[in-house]
Amino acid sequence: MLLPRLSRMVVAALVVPLIAGIPNREIHAATPDDTIIQAGQHDLATNLLVGSVAASEGDNASAALAFRNAAHLAPTFRLFGERAFYYSILAGSPEAATLAHAQPPGVMSALVLGNAAALAGKWDEALTQYQGAPADQIMTLLRPLLRAWALQGAGRTDEALATLEPARQDRALGGYYTLHAALVAQLSGQQMRADTLFRQAGSMTGGDLFTSLVMARWLVTQGHVADAQALINQRITGMPVLEAARANIMTMIQHPVVTHATQGLAQAYGLIALLIDQQFYARDGVDDDHQPADAAMEIGTLRGTEQMMLRMALMLDPADSEARLLLSSTLHARKQDRQAREALDGAPADDPLLPVYRTEQADLDVVMGHKEQAARELRDLLRQAPDDRMLWSSLGDALLDQQKWAEALDAYQHAMALTHHPLEGDDWRLLFGQAIAQERQDHWPQARALLQHALQLSPNEADLLNYLGYSMVEHGGDPAQAETYLRRALALAPSDNQIRDSVGWVLMRLGHVAEGLPLLEQSAEQMPQDPAINYHLGVAYWMAGRRLEAVNEWQNAIQFQPDPMDRRKITAALTYARAWQANAGHPGVALPADLRPAVAPAAPSHSQANGTHH
Repeated sequence: MLLPRLSRMVVAALVVPLIAGIPNREIHAATPDDTIIQAGQHDLATNLLVGSVAASEGDNASAALAFRNAAHLAPTFRLFGERAFYYSILAGSPEAATLAHAQPPGVMSALVLGNAAALAGKWDEALTQYQGAPADQIMTLLRPLLRAWALQGAGRTDEALATLEPARQDRALGGYYTLHAALVAQLSGQQMRADTLFRQAGSMTGGDLFTSLVMARWLVTQGHVADAQALINQRITGMPVLEAARANIMTMIQHPVVTHATQGLAQAYGLIALLIDQQFYARDGVDDDHQPADAAMEIGTLRGTEQMMLRMALMLDPADSEARLLLSSTLHARKQDRQAREALDGAPADDPLLPVYRTEQADLDVVMGHKEQAARELRDLLRQAPDDRMLWSSLGDALLDQQKWAEALDAYQHAMALTHHPLEGDDWRLLFGQAIAQERQDHWPQARALLQHALQLSPNEADLLNYLGYSMVEHGGDPAQAETYLRRALALAPSDNQIRDSVGWVLMRLGHVAEGLPLLEQSAEQMPQDPAINYHLGVAYWMAGRRLEAVNEWQNAIQFQPDPMDRRKITAALTYARAWQANAGHPGVALPADLRPAVAPAAPSHSQANGTHH
């Protein structure tokens, strides 16, 4: 995480005023009264449909255009114009400034108009807008920073520093205000005053990238180059994604980090985004897609608000690397992977973090199924940085997704060779990737050892527990231990259908048909076109004596493009079933291994069918 953990109360107080006013991906545009539609304005209905669909898919630019058209067709229905305004902010469109003039007084319209004035160098106008924004918790945090940087832009440094003075006493965020005060003083040439403020900020501020860069730059100016480099190395250790740009970041601290007041304004919005992101960090492990309606709406609103803050930051400073990375991460969290990738495209050509963006884009390509493109991008990056372990790890992920097991294993082993520290934390992913590649090449002893090592590093990782338990049964391991692993995985991720399928499948393989079948049915209901899940459910039906249903599931499975291994299993099951039907239960062919329990049924499990223990 980029900021030290603040209390949930502080973050909640920050965002509550925004919940009623900001649209999000889960909130579709309101439909106007039937009388408006019935007035014969077919184009209005079309634009509302286009806007609603675009908004639901995260295409904010198209949503903004459609609602702007709707506002033109129905000017008395103010909601359309408001939606156009908000979606234009979410899209990062300069059109937001034009639309802001038509909005009722509010925080967002004042901020957008203030930002536009600042970009035009109209600092007094920007100051007026920031000062006139309605008072609420978000403005309580933002206003001192916005006023200070607008005053600095206008050349009124002493007033800017006086504006920040009360905020510097804040117990939670005083260090950030002090850091900005130091930058204001430095930018105006008051170096002695800036040095004093930097010293005070150094003991108060947190661990975001911007703070690390600023403090490292100041250490360089003080002649403490080794300390500056150590600070940057510490930040990269905390944010491994930055590894690809380590050399560039070290070069960055040789130059001033903030050279214009608009960059300071951008960082003010970035701070709010980081605070909101902190809320989601505190919720780590909670599945946003399986929340009650009210909670889901609040989550969507928070993510939308965070996105707006980041878009404002990037409008003011396109070179704000931290905002760009966080924006992409936020969009990915909202399952808007295409937009997440596009957000990384907008960086300046000389951005020092371009290698990081390209690595992230390759990872997103893997997620979106663009496997070969991702591998090509990563190999290209590795030609430029052959000693980057994170790139080798990402290449392993891309090759694993292409089922190129031997090549994936080689990539992961390159990453391991470049790991010059004892394995810890997220290094379990390297072990996990190797384990999958080994297991798929029928090297189960090696895979098992890697999985168990990974589990030592991260004992509560549901995916690890799932893969280990499932594979143990498939390879003749201890069934009781396998069941324990899988139940732990499902307890950690109760809404994960893949894990539910694994638990149900292993229970079936262990002969617990009555307990495993409901889990497999739940998984198939949630993922009706997954060939492996359809196959597993078919096996369950067969073992339960429901032959026609079993054949139906296998016929479905074969249509959903199973991988070669699953295709062989499905084909064998269908062949056996046809022979069984043709010969009145006497097929005359060997029973496939999956159609008989892996071991004799043990005593009935005392656990509930949801896979959790009492």
